[in-house]
Amino acid sequence: MNYSDYCSQGTKIQTSYIKVSSCVQLFKIHFTPKKLTNYPPVIFIPGWGSFIQGWKIVLREMSKDFEIYYLETREKGSAVHKKEQEITIENIGDDIARATALINLKDDCFIALGSSMGATAILDAIAEEKLFPSLAVLIGPNIEFNIPRFLIIILSIIPIQFYKAIRPFAKWYMKRKYIDMESDSKQYHKYSYVLDNIHFGRTRRSALSFKKYSFKDKIEKIRKRILVFSGKKDILHNYKQTLDMVKRIENATLVNLETNDRTHSKEMVDEIRAYLKKYNLFK
Repeated sequence: MNYSDYCSQGTKIQTSYIKVSSCVQLFKIHFTPKKLTNYPPVIFIPGWGSFIQGWKIVLREMSKDFEIYYLETREKGSAVHKKEQEITIENIGDDIARATALINLKDDCFIALGSSMGATAILDAIAEEKLFPSLAVLIGPNIEFNIPRFLIIILSIIPIQFYKAIRPFAKWYMKRKYIDMESDSKQYHKYSYVLDNIHFGRTRRSALSFKKYSFKDKIEKIRKRILVFSGKKDILHNYKQTLDMVKRIENATLVNLETNDRTHSKEMVDEIRAYLKKYNLFK
């Protein structure tokens, strides 16, 4: 795949696999700006099953002046499993911490940016003192994964070969229950693409694991500075839970961008730059 469309002009692009354990290798894309700045490097962790297509606008804008390590997590089809491995928030956090060490991002000298499940894994790794960013930027973090009971039942019993047959129903239910089509129809099209292209076996294993997970009891363990982007109209990511979390963390800031589309926009990147300037968080 040609990633030149996903970065600013003149950006250097390198792709490789990074071995985070004896059994798992993760796909990494390294974007180096044409002109390096004093902004800290970023390790970028996308959401559960999500694809880089949903981050085109953000990566184009960020790569103007941020060095970015875009890391695809172990539930994605790009990951290499020697033998299919367990997929939990905790071992995804381990993977992120290991990748950060292998990339040689020094403690308190980088930004950990994650979306949805990626944001949750970053939070968990920070709480467990595995990851030490100077700033965590979290877009729609999941405090809990409220996966519908009917979906858990379907995932538990349906053979992989039948997934295509139920996919139209999954899209219909997502649109009806979890997407504000009036405010943010782009979110539906983005997640439809995800449903069309996920690695079903790994998605199933991770869903059955994530449904048991909660970050509620770990919130007070967060001692790092965090910048959280969320949206009141983003039904898929619980705004009230996010607001409660931010209130309980001393160095946490919440920016309400209303919709999922705006949390994936140039506006969001501009907010990061403004925050770094305000708190002088440069290398």
